[in-house]
Parts: sequence; C-alpha cells; structure tokens
Amino acid sequence: MNVNKKLGRFKQWAGEKMGGEAKTGVSDDFKNLELEMTLRHEGLDKMHGSMATYVKSLSRRAEGNDREKTLPGGHLGSTMVTHSEDFEPDSEFGNCLSSLGRANERLARVQETYVAGATSTWLEGLERGLAQMKEYQAARKKLEARRLAYDAALAKMEKAKKEDFRVEEELRSQKAKYEESSEDVYRRMQDIKESEVDLVGDLTSFLEAELTYYDRCREVLLNVKREWPAR
Repeated sequence: MNVNKKLGRFKQWAGEKMGGEAKTGVSDDFKNLELEMTLRHEGLDKMHGSMATYVKSLSRRAEGNDREKTLPGGHLGSTMVTHSEDFEPDSEFGNCLSSLGRANERLARVQETYVAGATSTWLEGLERGLAQMKEYQAARKKLEARRLAYDAALAKMEKAKKEDFRVEEELRSQKAKYEESSEDVYRRMQDIKESEVDLVGDLTSFLEAELTYYDRCREVLLNVKREWPAR
C-alpha cells in the first residue's frame, strides 16, 4: 500500500469524523446482524470465563501426605481411610471412617470424569464459538478498511474535473473489494447464527454430563448409607 492511498483513507476517515464526507451505508438487516454479533460475542466471552473458572475450581488439587496431588475430596477420603487403620477391625468408628473415606475416594474419580466431560462439551464448544467470532471480527475490520478505501476513491472520482481512466478503474477495483468483503462478513454472521445448532448440542451434552455426575454421586453416598457400620 503506497502513501497516497493511506493518506486518502485517512482523509476519508477524518472527513467522516468531522461530518464532511458521506459514509458508504449498509442495509438495516446488516446493521441488525452486526448488533446481534456484538451481543453474542459479549455473551460467549462471559460464559467462557465463568465456565473456565468452574472447571478450574473442580480440577484444583490438594497435596496429600505422599506428595501426590489429588482432588480435595479424594484427599479427604484418603485421610479418613488412613486413620481408620489405627483402630481395631471391629471398631465402629474406624469402620465408619473407612466406609465414608473410600466413598469420597470414589467420588473424586467420578468428579474427574465429570470435569473431562464438561470440558469436552460446553467449554470446548464455547472456545469454538469464540474462535469463529474472532474470525468474524478480523473480516469486519478488513471490511471497514475497504470501505474507507472505496469511499476515498468515490470522493476522488466526484472531485475529478474530467474523465480519468485510472480514477475510474481504481473506483471499480475498490468497489469490487468492498462488496467482496461485505459479502464475506454477511456470510460469517449467518454462519455464526447457524452454529447455534452446535452450541445447543454442546449444552445438551453438558447437561447430560452434569446429571450423570450428580446421579453417580448420590448413588455412591446412598450405598454408604445402606451399609453404614454404625448401630
């Protein structure tokens, strides 16, 4: 890009800011889609942040006596089991500790499975959505640059005092580039809307993973309660 073209674009941008130049407009449908993309982007970004925090909190590990990092629930269970071995085999307290401790170790394994499922469904789905939105933003930035170039060429054409083939050719070229980018941005916005199907699928899978997690946790604890050693 040469200096004259850059200067032309700057003058066009400055003219718009000062109200001295007309800005190439887009349809109301296009504007509404752009607004929708902004809202979608903000929503995806916030959901991704909260989901990442949620998964991280479930994945945070504690350091046990053997220096092995385990989930807090698993660490809790192992300390119960270890202390239960300090009592006689027929100790009610010792057997209760062992029973609930081993249950918590199992719950930690269930939690690890759940974290993996939550990550591979909703979290990764959100990341794909943000990646798609990033590509749209890049295309939108390119469109704005081409719009400025097109408007600069149009202003140059209007100010020409006589026919100039080079000016006309530049205008045709910039218009074609602008229309190409406009179509690309519009297509990307439509693709983002259509990708809702994939996001719904990811969200459904996350719901199933969450249901399975809590069902298994309840099952483990109910089994402990049914065989609780305390009289």
